[in-house]
Amino acid sequence: MGSSGPPHHIIVAGAGIAGIACALALSRELTPYVPDLKITIFERHDILSTSGGAINLTPVAQRHLAQLGVLDELDRMGAEGGAEVDAIELYSMRSGRSIGSIDFVDHRGNGYGGYKGRRVMRIVLSVAMMTMVERTPNVDIIFGKKVVGGEESEGKAVVHFSDGTEAVGDLVVGCDGVHSAVRSRWIDPDTPSQYTGMSFLQANILSKDISSPVHFRSSALNVSRHGSMLTSFCDLDREQIFTAAIVQFSQEDLEYYRLEASQDWATQHQIRAALRNEMQDRFGKCSIPCIREMVNSKADWMLYPVYQVRLGGRWYTNRVILLGDAAHAMPPLDESAAYALDDAILFARILAQYRSEPLAEVFDTYERLRRDTINRAFKESHRMWDRNRDMSMLEGRLKEWMIPLSLRSRRDQREAAWEFDASKISIPSPAPSEDLVSLHSFLKEQTM
Repeated sequence: MGSSGPPHHIIVAGAGIAGIACALALSRELTPYVPDLKITIFERHDILSTSGGAINLTPVAQRHLAQLGVLDELDRMGAEGGAEVDAIELYSMRSGRSIGSIDFVDHRGNGYGGYKGRRVMRIVLSVAMMTMVERTPNVDIIFGKKVVGGEESEGKAVVHFSDGTEAVGDLVVGCDGVHSAVRSRWIDPDTPSQYTGMSFLQANILSKDISSPVHFRSSALNVSRHGSMLTSFCDLDREQIFTAAIVQFSQEDLEYYRLEASQDWATQHQIRAALRNEMQDRFGKCSIPCIREMVNSKADWMLYPVYQVRLGGRWYTNRVILLGDAAHAMPPLDESAAYALDDAILFARILAQYRSEPLAEVFDTYERLRRDTINRAFKESHRMWDRNRDMSMLEGRLKEWMIPLSLRSRRDQREAAWEFDASKISIPSPAPSEDLVSLHSFLKEQTM
């Protein structure tokens, strides 16, 4: 498994939330012990990716971003830094009535541990994280490097890129998402990403284009028997409403609705019109006026299929480990980005505490502390997403009746989850090595 001692050159594959958070956390934890530490992030895109819409930052996610210095950067961005979310309100699209809420504040209106929720555009969060990378001397990022494979030999890990170049490091951290090349071409080729049968239909809509009163304070999940539709402000001035429908799509339909840069204008226009029709067919008869306006608007909807990684897949080899969606992509819970941030902070802490131990000890300890939590979240995510599949009218009514009961029964569990802090998890001390045990025995015999 290689010699003991902390890694001096760490390679991170992927410049998404997990990859940048991992690099920042590793720099913070290891720099005091490894003065010549070098962390290099390799990203397959030529520029920072702008794909994806607004993401939900729970109290946990905000707490961890604050520890990495990223939250201050979001706050400095002013209106673009996201909209504060006290709760995700739930409404019936059939009747228009409120059926509950997922609260990010306690009964006094205070955030958990000082943090509420926030809805922010993914590209804005990425820019804030990149700013912190630029301020961290031992972290570099190189774009246009697509991983195609790797190997381990003589205590090193070698990453191969599509342009024929390679990078050599003491440790490789695969943070390259659900379609991870590090996983599929290196660690675990037998665990491909799988389509869940569910997709997001997303668009940004200007608030000024909606004449009907908005029925939610900051964020709402509007449920129906044909899926659910998230509506949320994503900027401090509330000028933009991020909308995302969670709907069931067959694997065969994905190709028909997929927009590609290489398509001609007529094809793209046809796909956008088909997506608008899809939204109108599903939600056009909603009882909430502003939802009907959004659905019938000329918004450019984009389809984002939701993929997952099979539960129980392999996370690491001798010198390579997967974090974030690369390891455990699942249909997203209300935690959103928090799991990737949890991974990064916890792994960095373990690596620092076990810096004199072989990487095998680091990886084993991480898995023991993390695997059960991920397994529970994975199973819960599937139960939640099953409630968004197409239903009969009777099933839809039953879903509406059950949601308030489910929210009440899980309130204590959610509140405990909002208090979670990966920087405070108790990490077991490293077991003494055989050499230390032998030395202790020798000294004891000499004393006797």
